[in-house]
Amino acid sequence: MRNKTSLKRSLGEKIIFLKKSIPNYTYQDIAKTIGCSKSTVGYHLNDSFKEKIKNKLCRKSFKKLHKFCYEKGLPKTGQKFNEERLLRKSFRSYVYGRNRKRKYKQGKMELKHDTKIFNLLNKLWPGIKKEKDVFQAACQWTGKLLTYENGKPIMTPYTRCKLTNQVIDVKSGTCHADHIDGDRTNNSIENFSAVTNWSNQMKAESKNYSEMAQKFIIILQNVRKYDKEVDQLIKEKLEKGEKNE
Repeated sequence: MRNKTSLKRSLGEKIIFLKKSIPNYTYQDIAKTIGCSKSTVGYHLNDSFKEKIKNKLCRKSFKKLHKFCYEKGLPKTGQKFNEERLLRKSFRSYVYGRNRKRKYKQGKMELKHDTKIFNLLNKLWPGIKKEKDVFQAACQWTGKLLTYENGKPIMTPYTRCKLTNQVIDVKSGTCHADHIDGDRTNNSIENFSAVTNWSNQMKAESKNYSEMAQKFIIILQNVRKYDKEVDQLIKEKLEKGEKNE
């Protein structure tokens, strides 16, 4: 749909009329005669050029939609990590801050606390003081020592995710340091928790677990309304949970 300025200037009509009247005129000649750019002339006379411009505008205005429709995504690969990675490097972004656009000192000045990395590790494995120490993991909710389903103790570098209760390897790329209150500048020990990457992404920047739960409830209510398979799955899970209790 054209606006008033476009209708008033009528560049398209003038360009097409001039090209039909004088076929030997080049784009540059038409641009000088009418008083516009060569790209404007090309837009009205060249269909392929017009599509190119439209795609360019679409990429800028609807970046994610354009990527979904026209760009082939990279295939998903298995998570790779270095087994010799130092444990104290797993949560360094939580301790020192992370901002790619700024320098290290500027990012660190924004943080509210001077937290030490081994203070965070002690929250997961009470008593750990050195990189090679091996201690039993503690529950991030109660502080009690953790075990597998068979009763075997969970030792460094493994622990349980605070949100999903799944066993995770802290050295792997699947473990994230979560800011419980959603404030990335609050790097206190109390605000720290180790969680799986996907649960941290679902929590996003919720200020607390209550706000996170409310978001989940809204999503589940809407999905259950339209997807009967999901609704049935949730009903079965709830019935199974009541029987186990």
